[in-house]
Amino acid sequence: MIAVIYYAYGAPKSIDDVQPYFNHILNGRPVPPQMLEGIEEAFKKSGFPDFIRSSTERIANALQTTLNSKLDKEIRLYNAYKHTAPFVEDVYNEAVQAGAGTIVTLSVNPILSVSGGGAVHTEVAELVKGSNIRHIAIDNWHLDEGIINVYAERVRRAFNWLPVEAQKSAYVLFTAHSQPIVPERSEFYAKQFEELAAAIAKKANIERFQPVYRSGKSEGWLAPNVKDAMKSLQAEGAEGFVTCELLSVSADVESYSEINEECRKLATELNVSFATSEFLGDSFDTVMALTALIEKHIQAI
Repeated sequence: MIAVIYYAYGAPKSIDDVQPYFNHILNGRPVPPQMLEGIEEAFKKSGFPDFIRSSTERIANALQTTLNSKLDKEIRLYNAYKHTAPFVEDVYNEAVQAGAGTIVTLSVNPILSVSGGGAVHTEVAELVKGSNIRHIAIDNWHLDEGIINVYAERVRRAFNWLPVEAQKSAYVLFTAHSQPIVPERSEFYAKQFEELAAAIAKKANIERFQPVYRSGKSEGWLAPNVKDAMKSLQAEGAEGFVTCELLSVSADVESYSEINEECRKLATELNVSFATSEFLGDSFDTVMALTALIEKHIQAI
């Protein structure tokens, strides 16, 4: 049996899980009350259950169906998270007990971050040491053709939604979560982000685009910030913006609030047209692209 662990940073089941989720992120330290209030409000504001858990569970269920229909091997999909249950080690042990001889790890993040999406590869690599279990880490897939095609469809659809006149000067702003500037980590992260943005823009025939960052804490983090970019480009004559988040296949509360709400509000203040590219999510084309990605790695066994 081949087990595929589909991994995300964290995904609360209930609003009651938000506090322990962030306690875990802070290594057990209590979340400051004011900070916790803001975080819980962001989760409540959308009115939806957590995007990541809903989407990743549906994607895993769909991938199990598609992969088993295409391959002559038994494939089982498991969800695992870094800061909420089920955790990677628990899922790994469950898969081994079920008879897994090969474990494939795949993150929701096309862009490889050592402490984010890359953490699952590192953890499982340690767990398989001394065993006969094969580990296949699917990383560096930011230029996978199938994934780029899905992103390009989303971007082109959003760009075409803008008024025709605005399209003449509009920019697509590709976004990802900023990181502290630590050369051995952030340079690789930024390189993959920029490569993915350029590949999508080329496929979607977008001439004006820029990779920018969100959620930066202070100086010393990757820049430019998406809002600063919007202000600068509007001053130079841009009359429209499309944002496209590239850190994760599935939406998350932070990017949803920052892009869908804060950037939209800024666009209104700047009196420019604005549209948000849809996340890939658990749609049919995303599932089929991920199926092909996993299939390529499994067939190489």
